[in-house]
Amino acid sequence: MDKKEETLTITKRTQPVMFSIRIDKSIVDYYDKLAGETNRSRNELISRALEFAMGKIEIK
Repeated sequence: MDKKEETLTITKRTQPVMFSIRIDKSIVDYYDKLAGETNRSRNELISRALEFAMGKIEIK
């Protein structure tokens, strides 16, 4: 199987979509602290982290 068949491809949407998830409080605390230190919203930071992770996901 070549590498291309193992890659998860997700296309970018042209508009934001709101959804909710349940996560550990320590993760929320981390992003709240990071938001305060970087003058960015928690939402923006989590969105960037998810976008970064997209390039690191490997399906086996």
